[in-house]
Amino acid sequence: MSFIHLLCASGPDDNVQMNELLTTKILTIRPAILQDKKKIFNWLVNSDLTSEMLGPPNFSDNPIPTWDEFENDYLDYFFDGSQPMKGQCFVLEHHGQEIGQINYNEIDTNAKSTEIDVWLSERQFTGKGLGTEALKALCNYLDKSFNCKTIYIAPSRRNTIAIKSYKKAGFMETDQLPVNFIDDYNDTIVLIKIQGQ
Repeated sequence: MSFIHLLCASGPDDNVQMNELLTTKILTIRPAILQDKKKIFNWLVNSDLTSEMLGPPNFSDNPIPTWDEFENDYLDYFFDGSQPMKGQCFVLEHHGQEIGQINYNEIDTNAKSTEIDVWLSERQFTGKGLGTEALKALCNYLDKSFNCKTIYIAPSRRNTIAIKSYKKAGFMETDQLPVNFIDDYNDTIVLIKIQGQ
């Protein structure tokens, strides 16, 4: 993967924050802001892709979250960059159009690991390698900025299209689980990517 630029600056408490845009050949990945929160929620729960990951009939084991449930999972620091070691959301842009989000959760500094998630806003953006590119870029950013070497992602085994994208980004199925892992599905599959391997 070729990066045009990845500029980081030291923030409070020597935590590294991404203050500039992360750009690849086909994507711009910018830190989300609080004003993006509702939009990112809507991409998750009101998209033509929602039925492929949440809610009945296919995913009755993982109901579509309410706004309050989403807010409890994605606290404000995911959107204001104030606590980058606890997690952060980013907005994906393709040719100037916002197409989805990617985020990482709290970084376990002992294990040098975190769990990530990604979803696109509409079906029209699937099948173009955009999710795969976003995953590669975020993993690279986590490695370079936080020395975070082990990245997990945990979809439903039924979400075969997503799993294919994750594997293209270098993730492999594993029995190893992140610390304090809670699965979202009855058939959760855990995939892992170890940077530098």
